[in-house]
Amino acid sequence: MSFLLHTTTPSYASEQLSSHLSSLSTLPISTPPSSLTATTATTATTATAASSKKPNHKLENALNELSSTKHVSKDKLIQVLQDLSAFHEQDGHVGTAQSEVEAAVDEEVEVEILGRAITIIWKEALQVLLDNALRLDEERGWWEASLNSRRGVGVYLLQTMPHRIYAALPPRSKLSRPELRSFKLPPRELLFKPLRTKTSLTITSITSPYNLTRREMLSSKNELTQKRDELAEKIGILASQGPKWQTHINTSGVSDVKDEIERIFSTLSKVLDLPTPATLSSTKSLSISSTSPILLNLLQDQIPHQRSSIDSLLSVHSRPSPLTRLWFPLLFLPPTLYIVSSAIVRNKEWMKEQVKNAKETVRGFFVSWVWEPLEGIAKTLRGGGEGLGVAPTTVKSDQESLERMVLDLGRDYYHLSGPELDALSVKIRSGDMEEVLRVYEKELQSPVKNALMGSLIRTLLIQVQKTKTDLSLSLLSLDHLLRSQQLTFAFVGLAPSLLVLYGLGGWLRGVWRGEKRGKGRKKQYFNGLRSIERLLITSPKAVDDMSDRDRGLLIISVSNLRTFATGLPGSSREPFMDDLRMIENPSLKRGDKLRVVERIWRCWGVEGNRKV
Repeated sequence: MSFLLHTTTPSYASEQLSSHLSSLSTLPISTPPSSLTATTATTATTATAASSKKPNHKLENALNELSSTKHVSKDKLIQVLQDLSAFHEQDGHVGTAQSEVEAAVDEEVEVEILGRAITIIWKEALQVLLDNALRLDEERGWWEASLNSRRGVGVYLLQTMPHRIYAALPPRSKLSRPELRSFKLPPRELLFKPLRTKTSLTITSITSPYNLTRREMLSSKNELTQKRDELAEKIGILASQGPKWQTHINTSGVSDVKDEIERIFSTLSKVLDLPTPATLSSTKSLSISSTSPILLNLLQDQIPHQRSSIDSLLSVHSRPSPLTRLWFPLLFLPPTLYIVSSAIVRNKEWMKEQVKNAKETVRGFFVSWVWEPLEGIAKTLRGGGEGLGVAPTTVKSDQESLERMVLDLGRDYYHLSGPELDALSVKIRSGDMEEVLRVYEKELQSPVKNALMGSLIRTLLIQVQKTKTDLSLSLLSLDHLLRSQQLTFAFVGLAPSLLVLYGLGGWLRGVWRGEKRGKGRKKQYFNGLRSIERLLITSPKAVDDMSDRDRGLLIISVSNLRTFATGLPGSSREPFMDDLRMIENPSLKRGDKLRVVERIWRCWGVEGNRKV
């Protein structure tokens, strides 16, 4: 069932990585001949040798692995850097001597490897920050939706009440039997988080539980909003100060590429709050042996630390756990199960009969309305199906019998012979029964007499034969028509079942992709597009003046719509993604992006289902 298969939409970081790696592949990285030797004659010889010299096989293999058409994963990059680091350590212990040409060729390959590695690390950092921001934005959206109504605040208070009471209880060591006799419920002040003021207990004691609960929810929402904005600023910095390999398309010096690598690393260090190591402060020391440990530290420690810090924040300020939110409805689960199971036991035989009827209905539908029509179509394609069973020889025999009967009547009644009989035969073949009808009309003048002694009965039987012949001809024509249109009738018989299956398949496809998840998806689309439009309206008129925070928030909002696009059909997903890419494009001005947003509203409607 291929309709159940669907592809996920690529993330912003993945698309940017593909673009940057493609630009890096087109850079003519080479070592200037002047850096190889000082004399002119030796320079030409050295440059020629460098162009024909192959790099070290370890470096060549590493470059091939990082140049794969598929996206290089984080684990793959770690493995490549570890192998290269171990190789350089071993090579340093052995002390292998290299010529000037070999060192220059290896340096070119190392620079491209480091360029690809730092670009992939930039993508990993951007992806982790973007994922964390989306998680924070999702939790923040839940708090905001709950705060929009008094019912949401009341439901949250009810959901968290058992946890509040449990947290306010004294320790187990103090719950001895004598103390249980004097046990009292904890005061209301202990059920809520205190205010950050000296008079927090006093204010809490006079504040309603509803306002205290709302204050807690606002506090969690504000914490998540503040952290999301911090991540958005970092995302904006990475997006605006990311790799710019396309600007070096006309440069060929290794030092230019090293400068770009150092700039990208400085940006990563700034975003991840790391001091820039001295190893990257000078392009002369930029090599795999000195840089691999630093890059591995980024991949294995610093980038995962970003996720763990968000996990610790969400453990405090995220929405309550599913058990906390569902404990009250779960109280009704046992009696509901008891009532349902009792009803099933009481109506056991009826339930069995209904299940059996349902199975027979489904089986009958597929056998009688799907399989058998398909089998009939295959039989028709192989050699034709069954007609009305009228043979052309039977019709011919009836026509010849009718002709003989009329000719005999002509001889006996009209005393015809020779050419006159031939002319009568031609009339009969053309269907002209005028001579027979004249005899019939004359015989009817004395019906009793002519029935006994005349030709009345004979003419009646001739007309019966004529009727039989006409009926045979009609059936033969109908048989030819049915045989010529038999395939059409077979498909017409199969059409209702195909429509049912098509509708069922479309419904299942929608459920699988998430198209039928109702209000949640519509709200995601509406709020995401509305957030994008608000950011563009409130931002400066020139996109270049857009702050890093606003640029990051724009990318986060577009990423939410990328998630929404996963549930769209294949024919609609790519046009929608093209519109999102235009919004992300930094070269488009603010007014142009607003026009793209207006086009999305116009083409996709307010619910994202192409219904305006």
